[in-house]
Amino acid sequence: MARRLVFYLQGHIVPASRVRGRVIARALEGVGYSCELRVCHPSVYGDTGLPAPLGRWRPLFYPAALVSRLGQLGGLDEEDLVFFQRPLFEWPFTWLERRVARGRPSIFDFDDAIYLNPFGGPKLRRLVDLVDHVIAGNPTLAEAAGAPHKTTVIPTVIDIERFRLLPPRPARGREVVVGWTGTAGNYRQLATAKAGIARALRRTGARFLVIADRPPPPELAELRPEFVRWDPGREVEDLGRIDVGVMPLPDTPYARGKCAFKLLQYMALGRPGVASPVGVNRDVVTPGTDGFLAANDAAWEEALVALIEEPALRATLGQAARRRVEAAYSLPAVLPEYVGILRRLGCEPRPLP
Repeated sequence: MARRLVFYLQGHIVPASRVRGRVIARALEGVGYSCELRVCHPSVYGDTGLPAPLGRWRPLFYPAALVSRLGQLGGLDEEDLVFFQRPLFEWPFTWLERRVARGRPSIFDFDDAIYLNPFGGPKLRRLVDLVDHVIAGNPTLAEAAGAPHKTTVIPTVIDIERFRLLPPRPARGREVVVGWTGTAGNYRQLATAKAGIARALRRTGARFLVIADRPPPPELAELRPEFVRWDPGREVEDLGRIDVGVMPLPDTPYARGKCAFKLLQYMALGRPGVASPVGVNRDVVTPGTDGFLAANDAAWEEALVALIEEPALRATLGQAARRRVEAAYSLPAVLPEYVGILRRLGCEPRPLP
């Protein structure tokens, strides 16, 4: 029987590390598992605390991140189960994972199309061969893993105790806030629907809010965005300013690997989302019931105008969106899946006092 679960996470502020690592570990502790988090710091994702532009030059932090990882290889017992939330390190080698997984049960979890990165495909295949079980964030990723006999699809979920249902606002027109949240590297995704969103904003006078780690580029000036720097301590409060959330995506292999996390955040707060019909977005949203899917600029414009001008529609769809998250994309909905995997690998929870 495994003594504890050791989670290897990529960083303190890396989204996947938080929502597919830290949050899951906390939930498992609540049902009797002992969990230890080993977080790479500094990571290559910008959680260094250094001012711009130093904090943006990811390659500068690879040596320090590797040293951090090397210091986390020891102190493991044979009875431990190791949980890799994405690879231990971004370079092509897998000897770190092999060192950690040797002689003990192991799980590899991934929520992005990492196989499209340079050398990512061969590394993913080696990691899948190495571990006892794979958890993929959506069916596209599970197919890429190529090991259906030991792969489980578990979506990225929302902590619904933290992201609580907010009352709808009766605002319309200029009082409505349309919003997007994400990392600066994904501004290019927002830009794919820029024309349709901008037309809706001009027709209605609604405002556009961006919550990210860096201000929007000049290419998004047409949206006249208000920028709020992402802050983990204010994340829910800042997202609560949004009346309608958007999640544009280009229809590319990389985008089809996305797990719709920002869309689920909006929905958990009772805010309807408008999203591109790409990848898992099509599974999350039931058009006209809990949000809308927009395949072109005209569809983006019409969906947003309807939601901006009709508070009752926002309220109805927002409440249904919350129910959708509770039913399929919340911790209570997926926790039995994690427990089932752990038990199959010989890891039983301890009785709670």
